[in-house]
Amino acid sequence: MKRLLVFLFLIVFAVASKAQNNSFRPTYVCEGYIIISKTKQLPIKLNYMVLLDSTVVGSYVYKPSLGTLKLIGKSNTDGTIVLYERDEKENITGVFTGRRSSDNTIRGDWSGTRKNVSYSFFLKVMEDSKSYWTYIRKFRALPEYHDIQAAISDPSKVLAFDIEDQNQKTLPKSVRRLKNVLSINLLGNQFKTFPAVISELNQLQELSMSSNGMESVSPRIGHLENLRILIMNFNKLEELPNEIGKLKKLLYLELGNNQLTALPSTIANLQQLQELHIERNKLSEREKAKIKKLLPNCIVHFE
Repeated sequence: MKRLLVFLFLIVFAVASKAQNNSFRPTYVCEGYIIISKTKQLPIKLNYMVLLDSTVVGSYVYKPSLGTLKLIGKSNTDGTIVLYERDEKENITGVFTGRRSSDNTIRGDWSGTRKNVSYSFFLKVMEDSKSYWTYIRKFRALPEYHDIQAAISDPSKVLAFDIEDQNQKTLPKSVRRLKNVLSINLLGNQFKTFPAVISELNQLQELSMSSNGMESVSPRIGHLENLRILIMNFNKLEELPNEIGKLKKLLYLELGNNQLTALPSTIANLQQLQELHIERNKLSEREKAKIKKLLPNCIVHFE
């Protein structure tokens, strides 16, 4: 799943992954603040990934209700880093310029482009974090199998299974033998319905079913109680089963570019969910308000 074609599309990984021969350096999860004045600090959470040519892509948030802002920039060999902040319309709204120190802190200045302002910032790179970015780093480091039969023939060794763009319509029942698999990528195939056999892999932590033309999701998805990351954008989904609420460990959910008019009220059970993408569906303003109310601690992207 190293070609993150749609995974975290807000952070333009699609372009970057092709340019980097499908490989990434580690991700970094940071917490800190921007110093507005002597008595006021603005808390921020910032995540970024360094690609092979030292390009940096990421995102940050300072107020959950406003969503995340994209970051893209450069990490230099002397420890300095420059990150350009972009809004949803791709306008540059600010620039982080700083230096990473040996104590895993980043200090520097944030400068606004819309107003002539500049503030100091401080970030601490978190070593132990429950951010979904931590799981991205974990999954991207796993060796991947790209052939179904090869994976099934040696199931105990399979930790990541990626059959992106292989025109598959079904999965063999023997896939249930992959009892150690943590990450599965079925992006760009032809699964019109959720493959039932996947529901038997309850140790699974990451699943991408993007761009399949998928029309329905079985209630059996609720068996995947260890999922952390679920990607189902660019399909034809009109509804989700109530059982989606059983995925209580879910940290990141991608549902953009479907035909959804509502989400089941059981999403209120997803108390660990950090980010929900549900852009370009058919949600009314009333439904959007309901989703925000059900997920008060989640960053929700409607546009």
